[in-house]
Amino acid sequence: MEYTRHEDSLTILGDFGLSRLEAGVYLALLTEGELNGYEAAKALGISRSNAYTALATLVEKGAAWVIDGSPTRYAAIPAKDLCAARLRRLEDGAARLLACLPERKPGSGSYLTVRGRDRVIDRLRLLVAGARERVYLALARSELSLVGRELADLAATGRKVVIITDEGGARWVSTESGLSGAVVYRGVVAPGHVRAIADSQYVLTGEIGAGSDETCLYSDQANLVSLFKEAIANEIKLIELGGRT
Repeated sequence: MEYTRHEDSLTILGDFGLSRLEAGVYLALLTEGELNGYEAAKALGISRSNAYTALATLVEKGAAWVIDGSPTRYAAIPAKDLCAARLRRLEDGAARLLACLPERKPGSGSYLTVRGRDRVIDRLRLLVAGARERVYLALARSELSLVGRELADLAATGRKVVIITDEGGARWVSTESGLSGAVVYRGVVAPGHVRAIADSQYVLTGEIGAGSDETCLYSDQANLVSLFKEAIANEIKLIELGGRT
């Protein structure tokens, strides 16, 4: 468990702009306290030159402070402060970027392939969060909680949320206060798969397993959307006939 948490920490710190070496040194500063370059190198089993380079870069990236004295020592900026500062910069950068970039030229209906678990999850969350009126989802319990926050936000604003899920997913929805307004149908939903439709306009369907090569189809093509709507409606009718609402 500790190893898994450590690896997760290194990976997530990488998402915040730290190299694996820098992330390792940052974790050492958190766990060991103030360190100089020699102590950091000894704690991590790396060369002193790599340790000093990583420490200097952490300071530049706003992840560590320099402590006055001889020898020079370093302290980690609290993780909460590091995250808050990085998120503020990302939000400011996003606002500037959106103001500079042109609008995407609309297509006449596209079939797009989304590859990799992280990208599929991102697209699913954006699909749900961007729904203006309604969203229909078919997800097993193992994937449903991935979009719990987005679903709760939709339900809180009165938009329609319809979920086809397994028994575990139905129990999960019933315990989430933010999803009290969702309509739930108990169906046969395979773990690792996703079917979603938002506003009768966008469809996402495919695999959302653990592999980096998982793929989903994302489309606003009118014929596919129509077929998908009909399939979902028929599935709900069968569930209702079976008394599994």
